[in-house]
Amino acid sequence: MSRAKDSRCAKDVVHAKVGVQHYETLESIAGARGISLTQALRSLLEEARQRETEAILGSRLDGLARTLTNVLEQQARHATRIEALVAILRGVENAQADRDGQLLQSQTTTLGLAQLIYAHLLAMVEGSSRASDISTSARQKIQAMRGEG
Repeated sequence: MSRAKDSRCAKDVVHAKVGVQHYETLESIAGARGISLTQALRSLLEEARQRETEAILGSRLDGLARTLTNVLEQQARHATRIEALVAILRGVENAQADRDGQLLQSQTTTLGLAQLIYAHLLAMVEGSSRASDISTSARQKIQAMRGEG
């Protein structure tokens, strides 16, 4: 009989603490699951703790998802900037190649003009009485410019 009295006392304490409506809900859950009132109460508390944890983790996951989205957007902006810089560098390289080609063409033209002038001057010098001295002096200067002498 003591056990029945203890059970009734525990029932009265729970009933007093949670109220009639919640006690009946707890009793209904315990009956449906085939467990004791204490086990039903523990089960409900565990479920509440899990929901609370999920709510906390859910907001954290949402925050992490927003952060990840922001990082991906920032990476996309950086990639766009890098592509723009690469395009600028390619433009600079192409312009440099064009300038190099123009310089080479100018040097070729200048060399051709110098050769024509040289041929003209040579023709003029060969008719001169000092042709031998001028020719020797020119060879020495060309060798000096080439570092041969």
